[in-house]
Amino acid sequence: MRALTFPYTRLGGFLLPIVPVTILSRTLAFRTDAYVDSGAFYSIFRAEILDSLQLRKDQGQVKMLRAADGKLIRSHLFRLPLQIGTVKLRALVAFSDQLNVGFNLLGRHTVFSSFDEVAFNERARNVVFRLAD
Repeated sequence: MRALTFPYTRLGGFLLPIVPVTILSRTLAFRTDAYVDSGAFYSIFRAEILDSLQLRKDQGQVKMLRAADGKLIRSHLFRLPLQIGTVKLRALVAFSDQLNVGFNLLGRHTVFSSFDEVAFNERARNVVFRLAD
């Protein structure tokens, strides 16, 4: 079994499961970081990333998503290639200018399911994405 292991990142005095993610459009790539969030269904990224990928909001499907605080946030869904470590996958991702948590979120839908296991090791302070060979 192949494993991608990412050490937790220190942010605001906390160690968090934040991993590098590259989002691809047809001709461009944008590298960012995202919090690995097992409580999030969709992956949600800041809307300004769309500009860097030369994508328009109106090219995505409008979707109202419920945030952790219970509020609905307007987002735009796109099916795009993502790269996490050395693994490329196609994922349904949302972009929103109402994402107010301070970081992008990597959620379960089409991301976690692309791996055999996503494990948080609090003692070792890392997150592991496992794939069968």
